[in-house]
Amino acid sequence: MKRIVWVVTLALFVLTAYSQPLTVRTKQIKYTNELMEVDLNIPILSGATNQAFQRNVNRLLRKQSIDLKREVEKQARENAVLSKKQGFPYRLHSAVSKFTVTYNKNGILSIPVTLYSYTGGAHGMTIKVPNTFDFTTGKQLQLSDLFKKGSGYKQVIVNGVMSQIKKENDVYFDNAIDVVKNMPDNQPYYLTNNGIVVYYGLYEIAPYAAGIREFLIPFSALQSYMRIKIS
Repeated sequence: MKRIVWVVTLALFVLTAYSQPLTVRTKQIKYTNELMEVDLNIPILSGATNQAFQRNVNRLLRKQSIDLKREVEKQARENAVLSKKQGFPYRLHSAVSKFTVTYNKNGILSIPVTLYSYTGGAHGMTIKVPNTFDFTTGKQLQLSDLFKKGSGYKQVIVNGVMSQIKKENDVYFDNAIDVVKNMPDNQPYYLTNNGIVVYYGLYEIAPYAAGIREFLIPFSALQSYMRIKIS
């Protein structure tokens, strides 16, 4: 009897611990020199019960921004030398990172990181890195991890995205629907309180000027297919 009480108490403790949102603060690295402008906003997580996994996530999130800075820095040094040799004006390079906490409850954190780089071309490039973590299991979640195996979740998402594309058909490339129909298991996404947002990077389904294209699929359309509780 004592053991049963202990197990129930432990289960309630775990449930309570993971129902609390994590704390996310920002470490900023910002400076300008003769080669580049740097404005990195790096998320730092705290408050997780799984401390080892929290450390790994913090290292990963820091690495995304630092790798961006190093890549732009390398390109900046090379282009500065080239500009002197060939006599063309050097344009200040840029490395910028920012993040948004889009979902933070039920032991799950979704925190997409946007990375912008400019290396002297006609325009900069922006990518969005999907970061969704299950702190209960200590796992980074791909889109397919959210759903029951063999369920028809992917078709529901594909239908939702295609419906939204057709409402603004002139914005997209002619092959946009074909790209969406071949959605992979690791399709970039992030969670919100209202549903799952799947997205496509620059040039994937639309011109650069259209930006990163995002499509919200509400939980109400997906709940019966989902393997884990998200709401």
